[in-house]
Amino acid sequence: MLQARWRVLFYVNHKIIFDIINIYYNVKTEAKIENNLNKGDRMKVIFPKTLATLIPHDPVFFLAGPVRGGDDWQLKLCKEIRRQICEQDFYAVIPYYHNDMPADHELFAFKVSGDENHFGRQLPWERHYLNIASKSGAVIFWLPAESKKNPRQGGGYATDTRGEIGEWRGRMMYDPSLKVVVGGEPGFPDISQIERNFRHAISSDFPIYRTIKETVAAAIRMI
Repeated sequence: MLQARWRVLFYVNHKIIFDIINIYYNVKTEAKIENNLNKGDRMKVIFPKTLATLIPHDPVFFLAGPVRGGDDWQLKLCKEIRRQICEQDFYAVIPYYHNDMPADHELFAFKVSGDENHFGRQLPWERHYLNIASKSGAVIFWLPAESKKNPRQGGGYATDTRGEIGEWRGRMMYDPSLKVVVGGEPGFPDISQIERNFRHAISSDFPIYRTIKETVAAAIRMI
């Protein structure tokens, strides 16, 4: 009887120790991933209106979506790309002036330098990188619900984004090879209508992804 109790105690104690080691390993692994994100060795961010010299075969992701009022979804999406793409270098093009961002923003560590005078305005800069991303990476539309804490001040929320989605939907009707993915939250204005428009125009099964993780996974499958 005593030996049986000792066996049970031995098994329980070893199981507890194993669980603790497993938890410790997972925490260390997550910390390692996060540290790698901060090294800037894989992710390269292009801000307006930089004309960067791109390395061939490194995919270009254009992050399209609300610039004001949607919280810091760009950082979340960049980190998710970095997690899923593993050892592949990539460019993230963000149409958000760095002067409008906090001075200590995480993405500044990844800023790519280049010619700042090539583009006179932001629109030609956006067109340039949108065209590259649609063929050599992906245009990623992420449609977050408007922030309750930091909503857009003045003007309608995401009006430009909805116009851009309509343009790319039209382009995809005539060129199905364009690499475009769309994801969004249920609280984004008229997202159900956007989904219906895509399905009628492009395909009955064109997906609107519901999480950043799913949206990024779809974009990476295109490269």
